[in-house]
Amino acid sequence: MQKKALEKKTRRTFHEIHKAQGDDNYIFTRLSTLLSTDFLKVEPDFFKGKICLDAGCGSNANATFNMLSLGAEKVYAFDLDETIVKTAPKYLRKFKRKYELSIGNVFKIHFPDNYFDFTHCAGVLHHTVDVYKGLAELARVTKKGGTLYFDVYGKGGLIREITTSLRLKYQQDKEFRSVIDNLDQKVFKDFLGWIQSVMSQKGDRMGSEISLALVSELFDKDLVLTIKDRLQAPLYHEDSEEELIKCLQKNGFRDIVRLTKYPRYKNVRRFLSPLYEQYDNKFARFLYGSGQIQLKAIKNF
Repeated sequence: MQKKALEKKTRRTFHEIHKAQGDDNYIFTRLSTLLSTDFLKVEPDFFKGKICLDAGCGSNANATFNMLSLGAEKVYAFDLDETIVKTAPKYLRKFKRKYELSIGNVFKIHFPDNYFDFTHCAGVLHHTVDVYKGLAELARVTKKGGTLYFDVYGKGGLIREITTSLRLKYQQDKEFRSVIDNLDQKVFKDFLGWIQSVMSQKGDRMGSEISLALVSELFDKDLVLTIKDRLQAPLYHEDSEEELIKCLQKNGFRDIVRLTKYPRYKNVRRFLSPLYEQYDNKFARFLYGSGQIQLKAIKNF
């Protein structure tokens, strides 16, 4: 797929996902509190007075909301097309005149060298054709002494292999694609309700012991949108921590730290949170390889 076509398809896919996330109060709150000064290992007033970039902000601009909530002076946010200008302001109403939205690309960021105190790019680079070109651009616009934070899809692991296989099936199998496109909470509820009914009819007590309310919580809208994210996205590039650190060093960064946290979910992913946090655990490595790589670095030159 050509670069322009890939970008257009990626933006169209995530526009729908981001709108659905933004319109759900629980999901938006979860996403717009992913950054914290504790997580970043910085002082409580770190964001005060800082000029920040949200590169690839998405249609609900949750990271822009997050940084402004933490006290940023101003956040400049961009994404690939005008859809963000139509939707993001709805989620940023309380921060009028504290942010600016524009159309842009991580391969050619429309700001001068050494401009931002804090540069943020989460869940974006792995959807591009060249992670390292994008990373070099993020480095360019970060001030000397400034901080860059980004996260990308890691490399390897059984879950990665399964997800990659299902993504290819989504692209090639019309029937499977229709199932994923039309997936919602009701599908999960109906399916699991049927399973319970048959189990109960056959004398398996477990069928009646698990409540549909619990099923609805474990297989919620947040999970549905995560599945769509992983399978509908045209590309998920995989990279190793070592390769990313080398790129950062080449582009003038020091004090490179891999960050981690225990993510909070209501759905079935809560059982995976220990693996997400403790990415070096043998079970985490087996399932997720190098994991979701979250790096913070200080620009030295």
